[in-house]
Amino acid sequence: MPILSEPVALISDVHGNVEALRAVMSDIAAQGIVKIINLGDTVGYGPDPESCIDIVSEKCTVNLCGNHDYAVLHDAEGFNPVARAAVDYVRARLMPEKENPDPGKARRWEFLQRLEPLYENSCFEAMHASPRQPITEYVLPSDPEMDPFKLQDIFAAMSQPVAFIGHTHFPGVVEEGKDWFLMPQVLDGEYRIGNCKAIINVGSVGQPRDRDVRSCYVVFDGEVARYRRVEYDIESTIGKIRDSGGLHEICGLRLREGR
Repeated sequence: MPILSEPVALISDVHGNVEALRAVMSDIAAQGIVKIINLGDTVGYGPDPESCIDIVSEKCTVNLCGNHDYAVLHDAEGFNPVARAAVDYVRARLMPEKENPDPGKARRWEFLQRLEPLYENSCFEAMHASPRQPITEYVLPSDPEMDPFKLQDIFAAMSQPVAFIGHTHFPGVVEEGKDWFLMPQVLDGEYRIGNCKAIINVGSVGQPRDRDVRSCYVVFDGEVARYRRVEYDIESTIGKIRDSGGLHEICGLRLREGR
């Protein structure tokens, strides 16, 4: 497998949580990492879509499209009421107005419109959701045991031996032909690439759901994927969600439990 010329940080599911994003960006910078790939869902659930778009558009080498990013531009089909309300909230804040043009809104809207579904190099591929359906399909921790045929099709769709994803907000690794999901705790925080194909979920920056309240992302050097957990000011984010006037309070409260 080709070795990367420099390590890369892979982040996902920022979801408008600028406190978490700033903490993660500081952690990445402290390691001297320059290349950052954002796997999508920069917006949704959180109170600061504008600031988050501004940061990732400046700092990330690659920005991909997640299902929330796509829904803001199109329609929140299949979303639950909490997620749909968050999409409506983001759309209302970001959509440019014809009567009163705002350069900031126009720039951020164009950012969403330019997002691609897939990134690929000679070492790995990356997308928000799944190699088979890059924006919407869930690769669940239960799939290796409960839906192996689904995973067979997903692994067959891979063009590289390693795929990085987000979407479920649940970090861990699925290996081809194996009937288990490897959580970071089992891996002592790092996964070494072997001879089988692997799908690596990098977790979530802004909405962790693996019962760990800290932001999660991955650093990859071509051989080893290392999970990083970063603390941030959760209460500040919760307060802003409560005062947003459009986001459901659960979007904030669940940050305290990582669910």
